[in-house]
Amino acid sequence: MKRIILFLFVITFVSSMSAQNAPIANDDFAHGQLGESVTINVINNDTHPDGLNFRVFMSTEANSFTDSTITFNLEYEDYYHYGENDTIAIPYTLMDENGNIGFESVAVLFLTITDNNYFDFLDVNNIRARIQASGLQFWPGPLGDNPTPPGYVSNNVFEFPKESGKQTIFNSTMWIAGKDESGNLKLAAERYRQVGMDYWPGPLSSNGTELSIEESTVIEWQNVWKLSKDQIIYHKFNWYKDDYEPIENIATWPAHGDAELNQAEFLAPFIDIDGDSIYDPMMGDYPLIRGDQCIYFIINDVRDHKETSGEALGLEIHGMAYEFLSPESLPINNTLFLSYKIFNRSSLNYVDTYIGLFTDFDIGFATDDYVGCDVSRGAYYGYNGNSVDGNGEPGTYGETIPAQGIVILGGPLMDANGVDDPDDQCDESINGVGFGDGIEDNERHGMSKFLYYNNDNSSVGDPQTAFDYYNYLNAIWKDGTPMEYGGNGHVSSGAYGPSANFMYPGLTDPCFWGTDEEEPYGPIDWTEEIVGNEPGDRRGLSVMGPFTFEPGTMERVDIAFVSAFPDGDKTDVETLMQYIDVVKNDYYEDPTYFGYQWLGVDDREMVITKSNISAYPNPVNNILTFSCDNIIGNSVYGLLNMMGEVVVNGTMEKNETTTINMESLLPGIYVLSVRDENNTYSTKIIKN
Repeated sequence: MKRIILFLFVITFVSSMSAQNAPIANDDFAHGQLGESVTINVINNDTHPDGLNFRVFMSTEANSFTDSTITFNLEYEDYYHYGENDTIAIPYTLMDENGNIGFESVAVLFLTITDNNYFDFLDVNNIRARIQASGLQFWPGPLGDNPTPPGYVSNNVFEFPKESGKQTIFNSTMWIAGKDESGNLKLAAERYRQVGMDYWPGPLSSNGTELSIEESTVIEWQNVWKLSKDQIIYHKFNWYKDDYEPIENIATWPAHGDAELNQAEFLAPFIDIDGDSIYDPMMGDYPLIRGDQCIYFIINDVRDHKETSGEALGLEIHGMAYEFLSPESLPINNTLFLSYKIFNRSSLNYVDTYIGLFTDFDIGFATDDYVGCDVSRGAYYGYNGNSVDGNGEPGTYGETIPAQGIVILGGPLMDANGVDDPDDQCDESINGVGFGDGIEDNERHGMSKFLYYNNDNSSVGDPQTAFDYYNYLNAIWKDGTPMEYGGNGHVSSGAYGPSANFMYPGLTDPCFWGTDEEEPYGPIDWTEEIVGNEPGDRRGLSVMGPFTFEPGTMERVDIAFVSAFPDGDKTDVETLMQYIDVVKNDYYEDPTYFGYQWLGVDDREMVITKSNISAYPNPVNNILTFSCDNIIGNSVYGLLNMMGEVVVNGTMEKNETTTINMESLLPGIYVLSVRDENNTYSTKIIKN
C-alpha cells in the first residue's frame, strides 16, 4: 500500500520563498526484512537546478535521519502483515544551503518487506482462502493509518465461489482460556488486533518451567508451508533418483524443533520411511498432510497479550488448513477444513478451560446479515437478512445469496470418567464425537455454547478485558448477567428465560440441552427473524468446553467452514444444513485420521518414538521375527517399502512375538512400524 503525505510546513515555506530554485527530490525504493533497521541514502538520485548543496531537512515518519540518509525500523508487531502488495511510505523533504524548499523538494521512500511468507492461499476447490501464521485467519490485520489507494485489492480473503470477488467471511480467530489451580485467569484471544496481538508464530523454548520465544525466532517462523497431494506423490516416487531435488516446502518441512533452543523434538507430522525418527526427504521421508492441498503453520501465545491484556497460558498451536478437490461431492468441494493441535507446554494445570471460535461474517455486503446456530449439528452460520444482498456494489451477491456455516467437527477431550459415555442423550453427545463407540474416555466436545454480540461498547458489545472474553466463553454478558432465552439474549432486549447456552437455535434443541432441560418460558422457536431484528454486521462465538487442560498434554480441534447456495426449492440455510450433514458423516467415519485416507499409511502425527521393536534377523532373507516392548493393548503393524506403500500388515497382542514372510519381497530397505493407542514405533529392516 502506498501513501504520500505532503506536510503543511511545505506550504508555509513555499509561500515565503523567493524565485530561487529549490532542490528536486525523486522517490526512492528499497527493501528490508522484518526486525531490521534499514538505512537508505535518499539524496543519491536527487538534484538541484543550480548545483547547490542540499540535505534532508525533515522526515517525520523516519526513526531518524541525517543530511543524506533515512533510517527506518521494521518493527515486527507493526509490519508483520505487510505482503508483496503493501509498501511502507516514508515522506521526506529536502532543503538547499540557502534554505530553499519547494513542492518539488518532497519525495517518498517506498520500503517493501522481503521474505515475509507468513500467508498463502488454499484454492484447490470452490473456496479461495487466505491462511496465515497468526491468531487471525482470512484477514491480515490492520495496516495502521495507511489510506487505501485507488485500485487496491484487499488481501482479506474467504472467497466463495473462487474467482468471483465475493466473500462470506471477513475474519475468524480462536479464543482459549482457563484458570490455574489458584484461580488465576489465563487467556489468549484475538478479534482484529486493533490494539495488539495475543499470538505469534513459532514453537516455544522450554527451560524447566520457563517458556520463552525470542523475536528472532518469531521472525524465522513467520512462514507457512503449502503443499499438495500431487507434490507429495511425485516426491514419493522420485526421491531416490540422482537428479531429484525436492521442492522448497518439502525440503524445509518443519518436522523438528531446534534442540539448541530447547524446542520440542517433533513438530510437523511426517512419514519416516527409513525408521530413524529423523525427517530426511532425501531418504524418502515426506510430510504427512491432510486433503488434496494444505497449509501448515505454528503459533504460540507466550509474549505480552496486547489484544486482551490476558496472561499467557503457555500454548503452542500447530495448525493445518486443507481442502479436498471433490467434483463428485459439492458439499466437500464447498468446504475448507482447519485442524489445530493445541499443546499445553506450561507446567500448569488449567481447569474450566474453554476454546472459542470467533467469526465475523460478511455475506457479500457487510451490513445486511443474520446469524444463527444448529445445536444438533454443532454448527453456527451467517446468512443474508434481505432477499437481495447489497445494492449492486462490487463484491455483493445480488439475488442469489449463499449461507456460510462453521462446524465444530471435534473439539477437546471431555474429562475422563472411566466409561464409554452413551450416545443419543440430552448432553454433550448431541453434537460431540466418540460417544457410544465402545471406547472409554475418547469423547470430545462439540459446540457447547453459541452467542452473538453487538459491534459497540454496551454490556452486550465488544469485549474489552480478559474477563469480558472469559464471560462470553461462559455465555455471560459483560455486566455479569447470564445469557437468557428469547429476544436478543439479555433481559434488557426481550429475553424471557431461562438461562441459555445457545442463541438463535430455532428448533434445533428439542430436548432443551441448552437450557439444562428446562423448557423456555416463551416461544421455543428463536431466530433473528422471529425477534424482528434489522439485518446488520454480524459476528458469532462458538464455544467448546469446559475441560481440564493438563500440563504436557495436547488437545485437538477440527473445524469445517461450509458454504452453500440455495439448491432447487431449498433455501440457502436448508441447503447448508444438508451439506453439513455430508461433511460430518465423512468426518465421523474416522475422526482421528480424517483427511489422511489417500496416503494409504497410518497417521504418524502422534509422537514418533524411537524404536522399541526387536526384529531378527536383520538383514533378513525370508522370515522376520519381531516383538515390541511397552505397547498398550492390541496393536497394528505394517511393513512399508521405500515408496511408502504398505506391503504387509496385521495385528498383534501385547507381549506377542510375530513373524512376517518376506521371501517374495524385493531386496532393499523396508520400514516396520507398530502402532498402539498412543504411539507409533518404527525400525528399519534390510531385505537381502
